[in-house]
Amino acid sequence: MPVITLFSLGGAPGVTTLALALAASWPQEMPTVMVEADASGGAVAAWRHMPTSPGVVELAAAIRADDLPGPDQSGRLLRDCTQTLPGGQLVCPAPATADRAVGAVAILARHPQALASTEAVWMVDAGRLAPRSPAARLAAASDAALLVVADDLAQLKRAKEALPALRGGVRRLGLVVTGHRPDGGQIGQALGLSVLEHLPTDPKAAAFVRSGVPAAHAGRRPLLRAARSLAAALADALHPDHVPAPPSAPLRAGAA
Repeated sequence: MPVITLFSLGGAPGVTTLALALAASWPQEMPTVMVEADASGGAVAAWRHMPTSPGVVELAAAIRADDLPGPDQSGRLLRDCTQTLPGGQLVCPAPATADRAVGAVAILARHPQALASTEAVWMVDAGRLAPRSPAARLAAASDAALLVVADDLAQLKRAKEALPALRGGVRRLGLVVTGHRPDGGQIGQALGLSVLEHLPTDPKAAAFVRSGVPAAHAGRRPLLRAARSLAAALADALHPDHVPAPPSAPLRAGAA
């Protein structure tokens, strides 16, 4: 099953929010897991007022104990290392602080193929990528890696300077731009990498994804429409013969 890693190069372009929205919007009828693999610590447990265990610490322990889990371990990883949000979305949260998260993320980065052996789609929030970091190893091993960058000058400049090295280390690299201006074509031309999706600034939808509190017509919000479009494009690229879920299938982020 595919492993999709999302990362930034700095700032706060909304990687965690997008990872959760993509997992909830995946068009195929199969389990999806949003896993926080940010060595600086996670946010989902705080957003959702939930414990951090089971989560990425247990996932790392299971991987270390079994080295490379086979297909028979798939159900155990999903059962013992994840939590289910209201609405059905599986999440694998990280501890909030780096001192507790970094060791578990390092183990996961050394054995990323363990995720691919499970019967689930994994949306991996790797946080900020730096050379030779766990995030870099996770991105390099993924079926697809998405660089998430805000449409401000500093982040775009950083992305342009980093792209040559990223292309050399990531086999399937995609660019997602967040922000006010829907000028993805111009940004892609300037950076030399096509923009897969432009995620508009949408505080109401972002708050819904983070909190899970039911909101009227949340699925119609621009951010979530863009997340569904990106999820469909990724599913088509990774599994061209997939059977989409019914158009009326609800988000799994936490609302009915």
